[in-house]
Amino acid sequence: MRDGWNVLRTFVTETDAQAALAQISARGFEAMIESDNCGGMRPHFDYSMGVKLLVREQDLEQVRELTRAADAPVDEGTWLCAGCGEHVENQFGTCWQCGRDRD
Repeated sequence: MRDGWNVLRTFVTETDAQAALAQISARGFEAMIESDNCGGMRPHFDYSMGVKLLVREQDLEQVRELTRAADAPVDEGTWLCAGCGEHVENQFGTCWQCGRDRD
């Protein structure tokens, strides 16, 4: 992890991460994407390790609050993790991404 940067959310594809990055940048916050897919030579690594969207540490809570409304559950079969903003299926009581229990 880079000093001064925190993970806002982890995505399965870089396309999804780029869309979120554009929304955050449009609101005036600095953000960047971090993935380890061997410079694009191993894109399947994104599926197993994820593509991380990083924001500055001092902006983390503010950006999380701004994006929370936009990240409303896609359907009633999911819940939104308060820890990392990941969508988790209702059948699970713990977030698969950060391990936080459902509130």
